[in-house]
Amino acid sequence: MPESSNHSASSTPSQDAATFRHDLRNALAPALLCADILGTHRDKAVQQNAQTIIEALENALKLLKNVTISR
Repeated sequence: MPESSNHSASSTPSQDAATFRHDLRNALAPALLCADILGTHRDKAVQQNAQTIIEALENALKLLKNVTISR
């Protein structure tokens, strides 16, 4: 099976981790943006749910950052 164009045969594990972290942050960015927009909704329940989503995404990104730095 051919390797993807994003993965070089000469890449190091730390380069792979950095690429993965970057790609995952990019994948989560639209969800965070949408949750930020929902946070301005008039309905308090929508605002609370948006805040829950924002906190969950931020926690996931913090965990990802901590894991990749410690390895």
